[in-house]
Amino acid sequence: MAITLAVGTVAAIASTYGASVAMSALTNAAEAVATLAGGHGVVVGDYLEVTSGWDRLNARIVRAKTVATNDVTFESINTTSTTNYPAGTGTGTIRRITAWTNLSQLTAQISVSGGDINFSDITTLVDAIQKQIPTTRNPVSVSMPFFDDPSLGWYATVSAANDAAAATGFRLSFPNGSKLVSNAYWSLQTVPTIEDNTLRAKVDVAFAAAPVRYAT
Repeated sequence: MAITLAVGTVAAIASTYGASVAMSALTNAAEAVATLAGGHGVVVGDYLEVTSGWDRLNARIVRAKTVATNDVTFESINTTSTTNYPAGTGTGTIRRITAWTNLSQLTAQISVSGGDINFSDITTLVDAIQKQIPTTRNPVSVSMPFFDDPSLGWYATVSAANDAAAATGFRLSFPNGSKLVSNAYWSLQTVPTIEDNTLRAKVDVAFAAAPVRYAT
């Protein structure tokens, strides 16, 4: 058993991206391997935004585990199921996240909602006990209150993501070294509230695709 204190958790927004790079092949494997166009610039440890013909991979943020010339392994992305990932149809593009900007002055009241699974009732007339099967999951949102200050170094970046209404990378780095990454839509509260005689606002992120959790 391991218990991790939350103190030291850092949230960040992807603040700089590289150019889109074509992905000419993508394997069905325990960890998918993408073949990228030459000059892609990806190195081990890079976070990549993926645009893919596979709906379950499209718009996700993944990490490069290994790089062998133009072949890049997507860490922890299992695409072995050809039902979920039809062979030969996963190609698209990637974009490197080349810089992250940490969010400062967040309060300890970060909250998460959604992610729970929905069920469909499949009870028939002869069933004495109701039956259900899992279907979709509810969307995930993270709310991050902060001590309001529009001069904070990250404020303009989050404001731009809010205005663009385009999915932008989100990363949570935890004190035990683990990380959670996802593409997300950003919302910035610009009118502060007052709590304990301090000005406060909040940043909300709504996940645009399934997150990926890395142990280190």
